[in-house]
Amino acid sequence: MQLRLTWLVIALFAVGIISIGIVGCGSDDAEETTEKPTQPASTASSAEQPVAAREPIDFAAEKKAIQQVYRDFYRAFNDNDIKAIQDTFDTSVIVFGTIFAGNEPVPLARGWNNVKDGITGLWGGIGTKGAKWGQNNTLSTFWIRYKGSKIEASAIGYNCYKGAYPGETHLYLLKDKDEWKIHELDSITENNLGIFGLHKGKARLKDNGKFFASEEDRAP
Repeated sequence: MQLRLTWLVIALFAVGIISIGIVGCGSDDAEETTEKPTQPASTASSAEQPVAAREPIDFAAEKKAIQQVYRDFYRAFNDNDIKAIQDTFDTSVIVFGTIFAGNEPVPLARGWNNVKDGITGLWGGIGTKGAKWGQNNTLSTFWIRYKGSKIEASAIGYNCYKGAYPGETHLYLLKDKDEWKIHELDSITENNLGIFGLHKGKARLKDNGKFFASEEDRAP
């Protein structure tokens, strides 16, 4: 009987040692598992995501569309049609000016109400009543480039308000939803080109607007 008890004690002791070893191994495995860093599903940052390429500018098509907007304005102004003029402008940002007397340049008007009052004032004013935009309705040089996802443009025509002789018309336009609108327009008669002309003077819209005429942006 005593011999059986001795063997039972030895067997229980052996089982206890084995159990401790198994628990210890399991603990080590758990520690190794928690120490391994988790890898993100994707290591690419948002900055590395591809950006959609912009379509190349179709300069011939854009120049043709800009030219048409200016011709629509030209015709509407000479017809004293304020509604048709409004259709060629972005009236929320429009800037408009005319210079026909060097010592008294008409200030740039901003906002549709001020621009409309200025234009109707020219149509009925002393010394300006009946004066037209001349001598032609053609734009000669264009500068076109992307502005974010939109396209912006500047243009110059050698014509002007009270244009008995060639002057300059400066334009800044923006294309939005496939439609060009005039945002800025300034007219300078020939006798004032030395003061306010693009090439000889200091064009007002370059300093007080968004008009640009950088060589790298000149449209072919």
